[in-house]
Amino acid sequence: MKVVLKPLANVELPQDFAEILKAKLRGREVKTGEVVTIDILGKPLEFKVVQATPSPIRVSDKTSVIIARPGVEVLEIELTGEPKEVFVYGDNIVVILGNEVLILNQNLEEIYRERFENLIKVIQTKAGLVVVDGRRLKLIKV
Repeated sequence: MKVVLKPLANVELPQDFAEILKAKLRGREVKTGEVVTIDILGKPLEFKVVQATPSPIRVSDKTSVIIARPGVEVLEIELTGEPKEVFVYGDNIVVILGNEVLILNQNLEEIYRERFENLIKVIQTKAGLVVVDGRRLKLIKV
């Protein structure tokens, strides 16, 4: 469980300031892409939620809060295994993990996941992703 915040004002914040932000956000629900306002010493400071994993997430003591550097957005997720193949399909990222197909959006949020019995091949077409699973053929439109 992680929240990456990017200050919208041109301010440099030390990484240990993330603990203060976590305390201010504790109990609040945030989601990827939204802007949150946090009062710091009586002044409102706006942050873009660059990534919330999962999204939405209710911030708790177990949530990792990270401050992104101005001008740089880095998104990261932990995969359940080592990928056999990764490719971009439109605005989405397709990851093949063993017999599983995982599709992520541009915020690295999961939009589709399915495990197949005998995954042979995944092909991208204009109509969608074609998945060959043994003797079955499936078209996934995203």
